Amino acid sequence: MFGSMGTFTVSLKKEVYQMKTKTKLFIGGAAIVAGAGLALATPIVGLVSPLLAVGTHNSDIHTRGTALMSNGEHFRVELETEGASTITTQDGSVAAGGHNGWHSHPGMVVVTLISGSITWYDENCVPINYKAGDSWTEGSQIHAYRVTSTTAIHTMALFIIAQGQGYRIDQPAPACASGLGL
Repeated sequence: MFGSMGTFTVSLKKEVYQMKTKTKLFIGGAAIVAGAGLALATPIVGLVSPLLAVGTHNSDIHTRGTALMSNGEHFRVELETEGASTITTQDGSVAAGGHNGWHSHPGMVVVTLISGSITWYDENCVPINYKAGDSWTEGSQIHAYRVTSTTAIHTMALFIIAQGQGYRIDQPAPACASGLGL
């Protein structure tokens, strides 16, 4: 019995080591892809954004949830994907006056602004103002935002993207952006 426990411990350590190595290789590859994308994009100014968790879902997702709210109304949410996905949590910070450049995503992103304020622009440069405590979703449409608070913003984002793709697709600024300085 003692010998099999020792074998189990060695096996577990080997699996943990292999997982750490795979994680390091994945993060390194993601950094190279992100760096290459930055060279071709409208600039990102003042961004720090470590990835807190990265996981994969190797099949379609079909998840639904419902609730009856206290006012008697029904609530419904659905998440569906076609194909394998990568699900990532990102902790982001952009300096005061910074912006994230024009881009889109190969999937969906749910963002919560923890502190600060921004003006978010769609592909037609229509502005939407967000403040601490607000959440929004982003997808394949072209968009960008500028930090409008006097301090850095702090965001938390959940990405659900096509497996094997980068987190963002850098895009040229639309014609309407020339007066925005983005």
